[in-house]
Amino acid sequence: MKKYVFFLDIDGTLLNNNIICRANRQAVSRARELGHLVFINTARSSFIIPPKVLKMKFDGYVTSMGCNIVCGGEQVYGVSFSVKEAAEIFDYFTRSGRTVHVEGEDISIANEAETNLFPVKIESGAELIRRYPDRHIPKFFVPHVLTEEEQKRFGRKYTFYQHTGYAEFCVRGNTKATGIDRVMDYLGIDKKYSVAVGDSINDIEMLNAAGKAVVMGDAPDEVKQIADIVTCNAADGGVAEGINRIIGL
Repeated sequence: MKKYVFFLDIDGTLLNNNIICRANRQAVSRARELGHLVFINTARSSFIIPPKVLKMKFDGYVTSMGCNIVCGGEQVYGVSFSVKEAAEIFDYFTRSGRTVHVEGEDISIANEAETNLFPVKIESGAELIRRYPDRHIPKFFVPHVLTEEEQKRFGRKYTFYQHTGYAEFCVRGNTKATGIDRVMDYLGIDKKYSVAVGDSINDIEMLNAAGKAVVMGDAPDEVKQIADIVTCNAADGGVAEGINRIIGL
């Protein structure tokens, strides 16, 4: 039997309205019992993955838009901003009066303590350097729409995405797609056996990179157009449908 490696997006795919349906839980568990591998592949840093996701058993995690990779409990790849550059980015948004979130793998920091996901509030880049000189910081989240000029500038320097209402960016050269490439190389498995499962615009690179692309039924049309399999909606167990169709259940 072919052994596949599944890469699951979290928001709007595995998790819908903060709920993981029973069908998705069972399909992940069953696939692993049959010898397939299942990874989370998310733009979130490890620190802000929802606890209900972490309680499930996976074979590894690709987090922070491909900047951090854990296989079988061992970190096999990690890249981050220098603390100096992170401080400069932090100050840029703080000076303009905008909220900015610094997403580390073991801490989340903001200039506004908005939610319990970002409990540490600091005032400046200098404070970031002083308090967290050795932190692994691969990603930033800005809950605003950046100007066109800013989007171009950040897009040239980093892996950058402007979404509706928020922007996120990480160290250049890292994406969910490069995460798949690195995991498959590390495992020594032909990439044709990789399966990406997602739902949104920022999953397109990941879906194109994988051997098979599974897309939720409630995804935008431009995402569904690149799918090998379009499933039911996320809330109805789209992950389960995709996994089961591929492994023949």
